[in-house]
Amino acid sequence: MAHPPRIAIYGIGQYGMMIARLAADRGWPIVAAFNRAGPKVGHDLGRVIGLGRDLGVVIQDSESGDYAGLDADIGVVTHRDLLSANMPAYRRLMGAGLNVACHGVQSYLPQSNDPELAAEIEALAQCNGVTFTGCGIWDMSRIWAGILTAGPCTEIRSIHIASLTDPEGQCNSIEQIRQYCISLPVETFHERGIARNAAALAKKTIPEMVLRALGYTVLESTATIEPVVYDVPVKTKFVPEGWFEPGLVMGVRFRCETTTAEGVTGTGLIDQRMFLPGDVEHMFWEVDGTPRNRTRVERLDSAHATAGNLFNRIPDIIAARPGIVPVYEMGPLKTTAVRWPRIGR
Repeated sequence: MAHPPRIAIYGIGQYGMMIARLAADRGWPIVAAFNRAGPKVGHDLGRVIGLGRDLGVVIQDSESGDYAGLDADIGVVTHRDLLSANMPAYRRLMGAGLNVACHGVQSYLPQSNDPELAAEIEALAQCNGVTFTGCGIWDMSRIWAGILTAGPCTEIRSIHIASLTDPEGQCNSIEQIRQYCISLPVETFHERGIARNAAALAKKTIPEMVLRALGYTVLESTATIEPVVYDVPVKTKFVPEGWFEPGLVMGVRFRCETTTAEGVTGTGLIDQRMFLPGDVEHMFWEVDGTPRNRTRVERLDSAHATAGNLFNRIPDIIAARPGIVPVYEMGPLKTTAVRWPRIGR
């Protein structure tokens, strides 16, 4: 692109605000901001995201906002994890001629998570000549780390990812970590049907995306979910006492498996749980093949990694072909730090 990307932000929550701050710091124009009805609507975006100054962008109600005159290259959706919950945003933004970057977990591979809505997204993107891409923290650490680990192999028998994610690193309230019943009784986990949670089951697409990128024909991807419980207290920033008692749900564990027509399998053991002393957030990829390879990626700033992955993908999405384009088709992620230097500094 000859000019910095022009951005519209849909969802001014934790990650929407982080993207807005990155864009403002970099000098990328923010042309519009939308949020659900509430106290943020009607206020200048710069004040809401903590810049201490106006950006000249008033946050609009997402239901009644003006989408017709958006002079933007891309809409960044940081609203929900489910495609069904985000469809109004996709329809509004792509209908206005904007490319879409979404950090919802189902958006990385829509056709595997919700084929019917994926077909609608593809049709919207093609009709309007724009690109739809799911992106964020999985991009480099889960998807591209696996692709690159398999790169030197001349023969592959299986791939496997084992990972550990810190819920406190990606959430800013106890309500957020309780989406998987963290800090609640195990009975509540089962009563709420977390084992059938569609957003959580999207983890199945992690080994699937890597196998698709390597050229294999995917037959089936599955995932199961189980609670993680500790018999020791766990430190936390979210309650006044500073710790959660033993015996409560402290996280979730996903077991994933993907099969292919070629006989190569992909598996995953993915933990998203409160940390114990010595834990480090990481993704560990192992490829059983010739040669055998292993790669470990450590994520030290989880929330910033989510925002940074999404932000740095924006130029690739704008440049991509129309339709649903997964990040594994775009090449390894590149920093934007040396592109479009900060304006006015």
